[in-house]
Amino acid sequence: MPSAYDLHNWAERSVLDANGKEIGHADGFYTDDRSGEPAFVLVRGGRFGIHMHFAPLAGSSLEGDAIKLAWDEDTVNDAPRVGADDHLSPSEEQQLFQHYGLDDAHGGVDIVLTRVTIVTS
Repeated sequence: MPSAYDLHNWAERSVLDANGKEIGHADGFYTDDRSGEPAFVLVRGGRFGIHMHFAPLAGSSLEGDAIKLAWDEDTVNDAPRVGADDHLSPSEEQQLFQHYGLDDAHGGVDIVLTRVTIVTS
């Protein structure tokens, strides 16, 4: 999993599921406002690259030039449809955490996920 300082190295990479299948590209990252730590990646995928899916960064790693998630393609594709706004609402966050089985990951404390702007050159 990347640190907040490493996110620029993870930007615009291909995204692989847990089985090593390419499922899209990293289109953005969301951090926990409390800790500043990266929490989710926004994966742009689908036939024409128009589908956006949120996937947790927990358990992810770099594999070659790609980000390998700890989740399989079906789990990522079945994630709740959440708008890729600058801040996610508490109900959107709760839907994502429940879908990925992470609803107790923060001890029941609400977090705020905020999109991070990454400048690449």
